[in-house]
Formats: sequence, structure tokens, C-alpha cells
Amino acid sequence: MSVAIIGIGLWTPLGLDRESSWQSLLNHSPLDPAVTSIAGALSLPEDDFTLADTLPERIALRTAREAIEDSGLQPNSERWGAVIGTSKGPLDLYNLENEIAFPSLWPSAPLSRVVNEFSIEGPALCPVAACATGLDAVLRGVHLIEQGDCDYVIAGSVDASINPYVLHSYRRLGVLARKDLPATSACRPFDEERSGFVLGSGGAMFVLAREELLDQSTPAPYGYWERGIRYNDAIGLTQLDPEANGLIRLLGDLLKQTGRKPEEIDLLNLHGTGTRANDLCEATAVSCIFGEISQQPWSTASKGAHGHALGAAGGIELAWLLLSMRDGLIPPIRNLENLDSDCKIRPVQRETIEQPVELGVKLSLGFGGHLTACLIRRGKRSSI
Repeated sequence: MSVAIIGIGLWTPLGLDRESSWQSLLNHSPLDPAVTSIAGALSLPEDDFTLADTLPERIALRTAREAIEDSGLQPNSERWGAVIGTSKGPLDLYNLENEIAFPSLWPSAPLSRVVNEFSIEGPALCPVAACATGLDAVLRGVHLIEQGDCDYVIAGSVDASINPYVLHSYRRLGVLARKDLPATSACRPFDEERSGFVLGSGGAMFVLAREELLDQSTPAPYGYWERGIRYNDAIGLTQLDPEANGLIRLLGDLLKQTGRKPEEIDLLNLHGTGTRANDLCEATAVSCIFGEISQQPWSTASKGAHGHALGAAGGIELAWLLLSMRDGLIPPIRNLENLDSDCKIRPVQRETIEQPVELGVKLSLGFGGHLTACLIRRGKRSSI
């Protein structure tokens, strides 16, 4: 049995929806001035969507609606479930002028709004796994279908963490990029001059479906979920194993469990935060599993373009992988000018490239040791 991904909804600093965000990522389009108005962060472009009290709930409703419309389906039975995560509750709470309804205080508020809006009667889960939350939510949605609890699942994550408390905390942790650089160019994944990330916001939702239930009336899938794995790197709160043993095991087991060989993989969508430790750890694992640079699949990472959306990052970046499969286009690692000689990967640099992607891997990491990866096989969804 396969689980198909048949709908995608996005709201990112790059655009209000899936296609505008994707085209901006491919073409390096200028961002709305409102997006760059806060130092050290890339906010969301403004919309007129007012059906929710807090920004995380608005993001969830907007992206879920787009994903459902994209799927051509409508939730209509107890065989639909939802898995929607985030990294924290609403930060509007810290503004004493804001009045927030009690149901909106919880990290599960975006999930609750979606299940109520679309009358979803099956399982409803709200995973929290730091910056791996987005990919972990989709993995859990897949499990609901595989174990027979659901036929369809809305899965994804949202995050709205641009807040002075978060910015100052991350600055003290030493993970934010240099203050003297514009937010649009400060995050430089895998670059020899990288210094950290900038904060982002946004969300991504997916409609997952049991493959055998799809018919001619359903749009062709973007892709098929072959396998997902989650492990833990028990090194420390924010530290990573410098030898990348956990990531090496994760990627190795992912290939082993799917029966795939390293040379079959066409694209790696990496976590790529732009911190010294993360990028070196990922590159070490990639080179160990996939070999010399000339033998590796292409690698890309997108946080230089839209910032680090924390709990939503894995979902947003999974959407890029699926859209690369649909269109045969791989966006470059934004702001990567000079590859760190210690990061032995095969990056897409400067310009989008045309490249068929039949098999791709998405990798997400999170503070606290969260490690999640998945392997996706291309579907037959055609380019718009």
C-alpha cells in the first residue's frame, strides 16, 4: 500500500499561496517590503483573511483550504484525519493589549480550527518536535493511513515565532545570522562565511490519501511516500554530534528500509540552517552515505530565501521537494557564494537548474535532538 500526496497549501514569506511562493523561490523575486520590515526576520506577506484570532490559526486555515482545493476532494466522513503541528502556542499572548480566546492559547489551536472548519471526525494529532515538527507531522499522517485508521489525512504545520523574546533568545544562543546583513542575504547555508539563520514564518499543509482509493476524478499525485524515519541525537539541547553518527544512521537506514541505493536518489532537500554546526553535520552525513561529490545527488536548501520557519520549516521544504518533482526544476541554495571546503556536498548554486527528480530525500533536524527524514517517489502531477 502506498500513501499519495495529492494536495499542497503554502503561505510563506515568498508568497501568499503555493504557486506564488514557488515561483519566487525559483526566480529570486523581490520580496514585499512588509516582509523585510523586522530586523533579523522575514515575515509573511499580508492577506485579508480574518476568520481566526491568532496568526498560527490563520495560517492553518488558509493553507489547509488551499491543499484541500488542490486535492479535488472534500472531507466528508470519519475516515478523514488531521495531523497539524507547531513549535509553540501563540506569541500574541506576550502582547498585553491582545485579548486571546481561551481555545486559542494552546499549541493545538491551529489543529482545532482546521478540524472544526472542515468537519473532520477521524483522529486529530498535534505533534511538537521543534524544527522537525513539519516533517514529523506528515510522517504521523502517513502512519494513520498505513495502520488503517484513516483513508485521507490533512497533515502539516504552522509557525509564527517572529517576536522580540524569540529573537533575543536565539541571539543569545548564537544561532542567528550577523546583525549587519540584510535579512534577505544574512542566512548563507553551507557558505564558508555563514553565521546563522534569520527567523521566518509560515505554514504548509498536505492532503495525504490511500493510493488505491484514487480514481480518474482525482488529480494525479505530486508524489508517493516511500518511507519516513525519526531518530534522536542525544547530544544536548542545541548541540549536534560533530561526527554526525545519528544522521548517518538515519540516512543509511532510510535507504536500507526502502531497498534504494544511494545512486538512485536524484535530490536531497537539506535542513540547511546556515549555522556552523548544522551545515557541517549534514554535509558529513551526506558525504558518508552518498560518497564523493561527483557521485552525489544534487543538494538544495531554502532557508536563505525565506528564513527559518522553525516548526513549519520541514513542511514548507517538503513542498519544495514535491514541486521540484512536478516541474523538473531545482532551486538554488540562496546566498551560497563560496562553498565551505569542509561541506562536501553537491549544491545547486546561484541559478535554478532543470533536472528530472524521480526520487528525493527530505531531512529535518530540531533542537533537542529530533532527526526526521523521508524518501519520496515522483507522482504524475503535471506542471501548471
